[in-house]
Amino acid sequence: MASIMEGPLSKWTNVMKGWQYRWFVLDYNAGLLSYYTSKDKMMRGSRRGCVRLRGAVIGIDDEDDSTFTITVDQKTFHFQGELKEEILSLHSPICFFSSLLGCLLDDLNGFATDPA
Repeated sequence: MASIMEGPLSKWTNVMKGWQYRWFVLDYNAGLLSYYTSKDKMMRGSRRGCVRLRGAVIGIDDEDDSTFTITVDQKTFHFQGELKEEILSLHSPICFFSSLLGCLLDDLNGFATDPA
C-alpha cells in the first residue's frame, strides 16, 4: 500500500461557504489527512489544515456514496467527491477508503500491543 495518496475532494466548511475545493494528501504512515486550498499550495507547503486519523471513525453517506465523514476528537469533517473524476483521481474510492481504514486498523493494533 502506498504511504501517500493525494487528490482533489471538496470539504464542507460552513453554512455560508458550503463545499470548498481542497487538495488532499493522505499520509498513511503518519496517520494524517492534510488538506490545501490547491495543488499549487501543497507544492509550496502551505497547508490549510489536517485531520488526525488516530482514533477516527469514518462514515459513508447511505444515499450518496461520494460523501463521507471523518469524526475524531468530537469533531466531524465532511468530504465529497463532486465529480466522478475527482474521486477516481485518488486512484479509486475503494483504495482511498482502504488506506483510511488501514490507518485506523494499524492504530487499533497499536493499542492492542501497547503495555498499559
